[in-house]
Amino acid sequence: MNPLLQTLYDKNGLVQFLQSRGLRMSRALGQNFLIKRPLMRSLLNEAEFPREGTVIEIGPGVGHLTWMLVERGLRVIAVEKDRTFAAILEELSPIHPGSLSIRREDALETDFAALAKESGARWVVGNLPYNVAVPILFRLAYCPFRFESVNVMLQKEVGDRILAEPGTKRYGRLSIVLNYLYRIQKIRTIAGPSFFPPPKVESVFLQMKPKADADLELAQFYLERIVKIGFLHRRKKLRKQLQGAIIERRILNGDFLDHASSVFDFEKRAEEWPVETWVQFARFIRETKPERKNDAINL
Repeated sequence: MNPLLQTLYDKNGLVQFLQSRGLRMSRALGQNFLIKRPLMRSLLNEAEFPREGTVIEIGPGVGHLTWMLVERGLRVIAVEKDRTFAAILEELSPIHPGSLSIRREDALETDFAALAKESGARWVVGNLPYNVAVPILFRLAYCPFRFESVNVMLQKEVGDRILAEPGTKRYGRLSIVLNYLYRIQKIRTIAGPSFFPPPKVESVFLQMKPKADADLELAQFYLERIVKIGFLHRRKKLRKQLQGAIIERRILNGDFLDHASSVFDFEKRAEEWPVETWVQFARFIRETKPERKNDAINL
């Protein structure tokens, strides 16, 4: 390995590298770098990550995972919002010429479908900061280009919400929508000391592979929106919750709810419905044709 890159995987070397460029790491900005090479290599192997092709990396920082991907044989398209980190990546990129392209942009504004078409990327990987992890996940989920896999490092609290089972407190929008769209596997839970500086919380590395029969339009315009309504007040039964939506927000009409009651059990709470029932309800809403224009179901 190049000696300069090698310093990035050593705590003291990393600190000196950043200080020489006038930088300090900030916990507040989620700047906790995974620096253990054996652990990263193990994660990539367990996820059966490819050894050729192009991958989009979100938030590479100074490139700890980036260089592991390059060494594995991949070409990396790095999406990095922080100008300073992007400049460091550009400084280091000649070490592996032609293997790294840097996009100085916010992942929340990136057109991932266009980027995949332009670059030929088939996979996404990223260490997602807590404060933007969920919106980035949904941006990727609704991307019309279906990547072969989306591989993300998340704070354990977010990962627990994604993997939550019906009837539990963490079960909700993330669990329902993402598990409808993807087959999700937890590769590993990672303790704070594996990062530098070490965060106070654990992280998880998840791999999400798209389901071939998932309907993006249904998920984005029906499923997610009706789930939001259903979980507005978790302790209320769904009948009362949906009636409130009819009266207060004029989203559904009374005739629709009466009709739907013959198919769905609205005496349950939102967290008691499994993913399959929520998907069936979303389809039922999409397929229902209002009799009058003013009765349109507007989610």
